[in-house]
Amino acid sequence: MCGIELVADRGTKSGFAPAERVGHRVCLAMRRHGIYIRPLGDVIVIVLPLTVGDDEMRRVADALAKALHEVLGG
Repeated sequence: MCGIELVADRGTKSGFAPAERVGHRVCLAMRRHGIYIRPLGDVIVIVLPLTVGDDEMRRVADALAKALHEVLGG
């Protein structure tokens, strides 16, 4: 299991305004890429089975990268 905290500013680690629901929006974007996860506020929680292979891990990482780009830009 891992948690990825989404922050508005990496330098100061300041968070997003709760009304923006950034974690929720990233999870919805990941669903469009076939990966279902859930946020805890602005922390993305990823829980993979112990038998996960490299290809599946890459698929999750790729979906997360795409979702972050869609929601946060950059």
